[in-house]
Amino acid sequence: MKGHLLAGVAAAALVAAGPSLAADLPLKAPPPKVDPWTWSGFYLGGHAGHGWSQAPQSVAADDPFFLGKFPGFGVAGYDGKGWLAGFHAGANWQDGRIVGGLEIDLSATGIKGSSTATVGPMPGLGGIPNIVSGSAHSSGRFEWLGSARARLGYLATPDILLYGTGGLAWTHYTHDEDLRNDRTILTVPPTQDGIFSSISSPNWRFGWVAGIGAETRLFNSNWLARLEYLHYDFGRSDTNATTYRFFGPWPRNGGNLTADVVRVGLSYKFDPDRFALGYTGAEGLAAVPYAKAPLAAVPWTWAGFYLGGHGGYGWADDPFNNRLQLNGVPLSGVDSRGFVAGFHAGANWQSRSVVGGLELDISATGIKGSVSNTLVVPGGPVLGATQTDKFDPVGSVRSRLGYLVTPNVLLYGTGGLGWTHFSTVNDTPNVVPSSLAAQNWLFGWVAGGGIEARLGNTNWLGRVEYLHYDFGDSGSLTSLTPAGGVITASNSGHLTIDMVRAGLSYKLNWPDPAGAGRSMIVAKAPVAQPWSWSGFYLGGHGGYGWGRDSSATYAETDGLVIPSPPPTIIGAVNMQGYVAGFQAGANWQSKEFVGGLEIDLSKTGIEGSTSASGADGLGGVLSGAMADKFDMLGSVRARLGYLVRPDILLYGSGGLAWTRYEQTQTNSTTTVTTIASTPSWRAGWTAGVGGQVRLWNSNWLARLEYLHYDFGKTASVYQGFIDPNNPGGLSISRQINSGRLTSDVIRAGIDYKFD
Repeated sequence: MKGHLLAGVAAAALVAAGPSLAADLPLKAPPPKVDPWTWSGFYLGGHAGHGWSQAPQSVAADDPFFLGKFPGFGVAGYDGKGWLAGFHAGANWQDGRIVGGLEIDLSATGIKGSSTATVGPMPGLGGIPNIVSGSAHSSGRFEWLGSARARLGYLATPDILLYGTGGLAWTHYTHDEDLRNDRTILTVPPTQDGIFSSISSPNWRFGWVAGIGAETRLFNSNWLARLEYLHYDFGRSDTNATTYRFFGPWPRNGGNLTADVVRVGLSYKFDPDRFALGYTGAEGLAAVPYAKAPLAAVPWTWAGFYLGGHGGYGWADDPFNNRLQLNGVPLSGVDSRGFVAGFHAGANWQSRSVVGGLELDISATGIKGSVSNTLVVPGGPVLGATQTDKFDPVGSVRSRLGYLVTPNVLLYGTGGLGWTHFSTVNDTPNVVPSSLAAQNWLFGWVAGGGIEARLGNTNWLGRVEYLHYDFGDSGSLTSLTPAGGVITASNSGHLTIDMVRAGLSYKLNWPDPAGAGRSMIVAKAPVAQPWSWSGFYLGGHGGYGWGRDSSATYAETDGLVIPSPPPTIIGAVNMQGYVAGFQAGANWQSKEFVGGLEIDLSKTGIEGSTSASGADGLGGVLSGAMADKFDMLGSVRARLGYLVRPDILLYGSGGLAWTRYEQTQTNSTTTVTTIASTPSWRAGWTAGVGGQVRLWNSNWLARLEYLHYDFGKTASVYQGFIDPNNPGGLSISRQINSGRLTSDVIRAGIDYKFD
């Protein structure tokens, strides 16, 4: 009886309370929040395909190597083709049906081609009756193709993405030339002699790449299949007049070196946590809580993918000093200036008033200048010389870190890897040839600052920024007599570019699945969020490295010595020294997996030397020394790791690498000492492993990692005479043996990851 009475009282109380209490009690537990699948997130995959290339080069092989015997004889350009296979890694940001992203890739290739020409036999020149013939063979191969690109696409269906892509490209391209000139002297009995040369010239070239593709999600999974076409342009092949050991110079003309690729690929995209998508605060990692309050619109954020264009003005300084140059006319320094125009793409991560990000850009430029001088020879002609410099294009891969002085105005600093295609033309009337042209692909660093503002209440962003590029010096050459007198000398300072440019960008909204909307913040009190590895980070590192240059070269004699003395070989330099620099990147966490993209730049003291001595063939002593140094090491890499504990990450890493490598060679004979410093800018690949740990439940991360760098083979030269007086039949006058340039680095670092 009492139980029935209590139940009745309770029921009456509920009726009396009415709708006000009923509204606070859920009639049924809500289902768990399930996010629709999204294209956003980090991905990693492989690809394979076929490529074809064009190397429109014209080589005038008849003069002077063949001493004018075969007018009009030469090697034409050639088309190449072959396979390619490699890996790619990147990250997508989805905004409705629009998907933008950043991607790096690296491919080994078998794309190659060749051209051969022969001439003769025909009557020779000179007082002794003879017959001459010649052959020339030229070939080229793309050993590596790599790029760092932006992608922007449209979802034709929720599972099919059509996209365009473009950005920075590089290749390791090897050009080989084999020449032979035979002479049969019509004596009794006949004798044969001649000249031969075999030269292999690896080139590290940069340029641009653009293309289109289609990607589809497979079987409602995280596997993505793609088909894409890419066009690479690496600028003009060498248009130069190369001076050989015997006779020089040897003219050639080149057109643009290009490659076209069709490839298929397969990628796996990791599911990102909500923080990785760009959400901060209450809408971060946890499931969205159910509440009676209506959903509120998400405020605008700087986080997300953006794409834009820029234009401006730049000026450059080439501070060299040639005391004796070609025809003896001294030249000093070139100041250049001109327009800048191009595109940029990147991604931001916002943490309250701090915005960090990664950006790549490429610009066509009209930055050029020249310097001229004349020299009056007593009783002779007036000699002149002119050098013209041009920079085109200029590119970079950079990190950015800024502070919001207002919600719509960002002040930022930026820095990273820079590169340019630098061409010089030296004109010297009354000298053969009268014009020498050379192209170089230079690496360095770039740093600057800027201001960016949101325009109105839109996704359009306007910016003004200043950038400073430093590509190091271009080397030096000094020849001294035994008494210390200067025979010839040239030196250089740091080659730099300064730019001021304005830009306009469009930023995609927060990454969301198609149709999901951006109303994710609830009006109730926020819930605490678990810490995530996702987000932008910036840090520094220091360590120790070892390097090896496996190439070797001959020490040079005073002149041509027949028969040649036993070679004095200098080479196989081992190096070691410190490493210190910075790194910046972004992580995407998917449960126990963490993937990301990272750039780094290190100053190094990795250096070493070797020496050798022998006979110069003229009764004197020949000695040589070679000192090598890795001046800078840089890379753009993908990382993929596994969390063995929530605060300990073990990872592998790999991607594109570059170095500024300095080599100084000293050569001494009884009559002259020559000291030549030759910096070179080389590209290659890097791979390694590491471990990272979160410190004291904070945003500070400590790391220890090992990286191996491979920059491929250096050039090889094999030149000499077909010598009937030599029992072996050959008299080697010059030889450089090719070998791989590698480095290994162990370094420790610390990063700060922004929430």
